[in-house]
Parts: sequence; structure tokens; C-alpha cells
Amino acid sequence: MDCLSRMTFYLLLAATVLVLAGCGGGSQSFEYHAADDPPPGPGLFSGPDGTFTIYQSKGEEEAVEAEVRSH
Repeated sequence: MDCLSRMTFYLLLAATVLVLAGCGGGSQSFEYHAADDPPPGPGLFSGPDGTFTIYQSKGEEEAVEAEVRSH
């Protein structure tokens, strides 16, 4: 083999290894959410359970704080 063929062989070998290494990543699960649906969980005006909370009594506030600390 002359120098040019050997170099071409090694470049193709390196490119093949890089392509195969790029495809070998671990898979991750994907959960679809429509763009116009609100994300799950608490928001700016919602409580930890995702419902809108306008007013909380003292007992409810302590229960919510205890639930948040337990997570």
C-alpha cells in the first residue's frame, strides 16, 4: 500500500469509529406535552398540587409546608 491509500484507509476507519461512537449514547425516555398545555406541578399562582390557591388557612399552610419538606 502506498502512503495515500494507507492515509485514506485510516481516515475512513477514524470516521467510521466516530460515527458509531456518536450513535451509541444511552437512550432517554421522552414524555410528550403539547406546547399549549400547562406543565405539571406547581406554578406561579398554584399550590404544590397544581391547583389555584387564593387563600389558605393557618392549618392548611402548615400542612403544605410539611408536605413540601417531605419531598
